[in-house]
Amino acid sequence: MFRVEETHWWYRAQHRLIFQALEAELPDWREKQIADIGCGTGAILQQLGNPEKNVGIDLAPEAISFCRQRGLNNVQQGDIHALPFPDASFDAVISSSVLYHEWVRDVEGAVREMYRVLRPGGVMVVNVPAFPFLHSPHDEAVMTARRFRKREIRQLLEKQNFKIRRLTYWTTFLFPLAVAARTFGGSKMGRDFEAE
Repeated sequence: MFRVEETHWWYRAQHRLIFQALEAELPDWREKQIADIGCGTGAILQQLGNPEKNVGIDLAPEAISFCRQRGLNNVQQGDIHALPFPDASFDAVISSSVLYHEWVRDVEGAVREMYRVLRPGGVMVVNVPAFPFLHSPHDEAVMTARRFRKREIRQLLEKQNFKIRRLTYWTTFLFPLAVAARTFGGSKMGRDFEAE
């Protein structure tokens, strides 16, 4: 991921959509405090800028190491089930490709924790892989435990008192490419991109 996250078409589209959602729902996001929960190798956190206000957290020590390679010092190791922040710490929470992961053993608990650290009126931008039928060797490589449908995400968020402003299969225009990549072009490594 570290090698391809800034250039691979899927990640670039995903990141662009995350920032479009921030612009639409929290236009002054550059002045706000934002947590990137499950920040991975740090590409989104780096684009957020403002390291005095924004923070990334990830369970994997390797992820923190890759963030450091990006020059990010506003990251820490932590568990989504017990976020190391006080209640109502952030104006926005980003959870990009996290809730699907094998390491998230309690999805409801993770969403409850994100709600806890979000300020009243704050914004959460979450994306997860959709459609169980798209499960592929890539999912195995990236430790996918679950894929979601919209109704499942709606129930999950509403149960934790989130007010849903927008819920969509937001990469719908990429859907044919994703199906083609999974059906015809998957790598022998089990990823949608080759490892070095």
